[in-house]
Amino acid sequence: MTPDPDRRTQLLRGVLDTCLLALLARTPTHAYDLVVQLERHGIEGVGYGTVYPLMGRLRRQGLVDEQAEPSPSGPPRKVFSVSAAGRAALAEWAAQWDATTSSVRTLLITADALPDPEVAPHVHS
Repeated sequence: MTPDPDRRTQLLRGVLDTCLLALLARTPTHAYDLVVQLERHGIEGVGYGTVYPLMGRLRRQGLVDEQAEPSPSGPPRKVFSVSAAGRAALAEWAAQWDATTSSVRTLLITADALPDPEVAPHVHS
């Protein structure tokens, strides 16, 4: 069975804001670096046309702050950082993600869609 890119896109859409906040919790940066960092973590295919509007939404929600930084060529760049409210939201979202993935993993294991984590290390192909 070939991977369904639309399915992956739908799954990613639900957690991309969490991923961006997690990256910004490490260090303030601009949208270009966010896209590069997402790719380094295996989250490919997310472009600036997706990141910029999402950063605007997170800023309007008070979860990120934005500052202009001089650019060596062209207009100032927007540098984003996570706010105190953003850190609190990230902690809550991380707990929700953990609970959700744990529940889904349990369902997949009981449906024999994934190997049992207790058995998997002892199974040799």
